[in-house]
Amino acid sequence: MSGEIQSVTGPGGSRPPWASLLARWSLQVRRHHLGRLATVALIGLLLGLGLGRATAPGPEADARRVIESEVLPITFDADGIWTSSSEDRAPVSDALVALRRDGDPTLVREHEAAWLAAYDTAIVRLAAANVPATARPVQRQLISAVTLSRDAVEVLAHAAEVEDELVRQDLTTEVGRLRARSEQLTASARASASDLDGSRTDVSPLPALRGFLEAR
Repeated sequence: MSGEIQSVTGPGGSRPPWASLLARWSLQVRRHHLGRLATVALIGLLLGLGLGRATAPGPEADARRVIESEVLPITFDADGIWTSSSEDRAPVSDALVALRRDGDPTLVREHEAAWLAAYDTAIVRLAAANVPATARPVQRQLISAVTLSRDAVEVLAHAAEVEDELVRQDLTTEVGRLRARSEQLTASARASASDLDGSRTDVSPLPALRGFLEAR
């Protein structure tokens, strides 16, 4: 062929139906420049596919979404053990103030078991959360943060049984230090969650805690 479709005839010189259709299609392509249009359309399709892949959310964005929707709410619930009262449980912060300022261990003794059980439940829920592999380091940070608050409750319970005022002051100081470190680690984990989708957050050492003598 040299630009024209070769003649194809059947018996008796008649052209088969498919040959007639092919000839008409070839004429339309040349007349309307359909080949050029098809090429442009194909290029547009390829560009669209490439742009769609480039702008589609990646697994990192999904990891951040899972942390924010499935893991952080458990962390916030655990934070309420320390800061908020419920129908059957005083907040840890109130008991710490009562013991440290007034030497009154009543709240600690009444609610220690409930606090520890609530923290244990939160830790188990955090560990059971199904998150993408890229989000597991953030999950572990949050488990560590909640565990530090639980450790602070154990120290507070011990302080409530101590008779020596100076020792009790040191122990309650350590309670505050553990709780402060827990809050710092939670903030660090939330920054790590922001990094999952490509955001850039600053990295710096954790702030220093108050010393024992300063906190007495």
